[in-house]
Amino acid sequence: MGIVRQDVAKLGAGWNKTLLNYALAMRALDALPISNRNSWKFLGAMHGFDAELWRGEELIGGTDTVPSELTDGTYGDQCQHGSWYFLPWHRGYLATFEAIVAAKVKELTGDDWSLPYWNYLDTTNADARRVPQAFLADKLPNGDPNPLRTYPRRTGLSVLQPGRRDAFSLAAVQENDFIVGNNGSIGFGGGITGDFVQFGGWTGDLENNPHNTVHRLIGGYMGDPRLAGLDPLFWLHHCNIDRLWEAWMSTPGKTMTRDSRWREGPADRPFLMPALGGADPGITFGGADTLKGGKFHPTYDNLTKGTGLVPGGVAVARVGMGPSHQQSVEPIGANASAVSVGSKPESSLVTLEPRATTAGVAAMGATTPGHTVTRLYLALESVRGEASAPQIDVYVNLPDGADPDAHPELHAGNLTLFGLNVASRPHGRHGGNGLGYTLDITELAQRLQQAGGFDPTKIRVTLVPGEHVSDDSPITVDKISVLKRVGIVS
Repeated sequence: MGIVRQDVAKLGAGWNKTLLNYALAMRALDALPISNRNSWKFLGAMHGFDAELWRGEELIGGTDTVPSELTDGTYGDQCQHGSWYFLPWHRGYLATFEAIVAAKVKELTGDDWSLPYWNYLDTTNADARRVPQAFLADKLPNGDPNPLRTYPRRTGLSVLQPGRRDAFSLAAVQENDFIVGNNGSIGFGGGITGDFVQFGGWTGDLENNPHNTVHRLIGGYMGDPRLAGLDPLFWLHHCNIDRLWEAWMSTPGKTMTRDSRWREGPADRPFLMPALGGADPGITFGGADTLKGGKFHPTYDNLTKGTGLVPGGVAVARVGMGPSHQQSVEPIGANASAVSVGSKPESSLVTLEPRATTAGVAAMGATTPGHTVTRLYLALESVRGEASAPQIDVYVNLPDGADPDAHPELHAGNLTLFGLNVASRPHGRHGGNGLGYTLDITELAQRLQQAGGFDPTKIRVTLVPGEHVSDDSPITVDKISVLKRVGIVS
């Protein structure tokens, strides 16, 4: 692409040239009508759009004409989540946004511009989680209102502050395969779908954390996919998520999918981005266009800091399970009925098939090449609710009435259910199917086994409500199951 994306922390404190130019361009683009395909609001509506919500937020006035292409599926409401299209679609979205902002910067100042990333996972920077100051300032250097503060965030936000159990995680980059299984329920990238779907069935590891976690922690518009693209921080966050994907693909031992359905994009319609200037026919693309050599492939200044990876060097130390297409994923147990979580923790018994479970547990620690190796996962299927980014914690074999904080060793994971409101709408294009998640419980199962506490006939799963979950806004999970992933040590 001819440009290099840089860490915003390396560009200088306060109003460095990159962020000042970003603010100036944003102000100009936000002054354009939503009918302009290069306007700030049109770009934001491409991620998610709800005319009633936007009017309620006074983002569009009563006399504003909303172009039909934002409501008929042509350009609006495109964001891909819960599927293997999550990463390639957002990469194309970033590149389009970057080109439009860069053109406006050039027009206003004559400067070149590229989208920076916010490296909130950089352990070498003590201030990595602090919101860049330019996004918090009341005024521009000349005293004008700061456009980078136009849209609301969590009250008092100045630094990303995860709670006791919802810490940032780079566990996603330990996964060696983009997708595993017939439906892609396990893997780095998200569930398999052949068609365009804004919220699909299975959330990939990288999307779950840190992507979803950061959306919730920033809050405000960032906490709702129908508004998130309006916050200028959205673009720096997604730039970092995109960088993590690039680092993962550049690391030995990681396997990207070669499936033609992914490479060519949705079968029922192409992904579509507005051209610079907004003229028809726009820019269509598929997954292959986001890979090396493709029209949307980016360049980053660094793929090591804050990624947990060493591209071109040593892969993350996890036992290889062989080619992903030769691995298998099978359910070995499930609970009997749906679970509803309100203000209190709720538990459900998952009945296991003893023989398959015993064999799976026995092979979890295999390291000898050629031997069978397994990993175990909890799957939460058809998760529904009305909140836009609620949070739950998942525990295995937590004693009845026990304080979850007293048993970190039984914590299977934290989930921020970003977009749950959209995925749960019964009359939406998603059919109200909700979202799906898998949590790797291999190490937890090994600890239980070593302590003599793993029963091959059953496990008890406890869902602990977090932020935005209450009796008035509960979360329902249609099914909780245990999946066994089987491969051969490579």
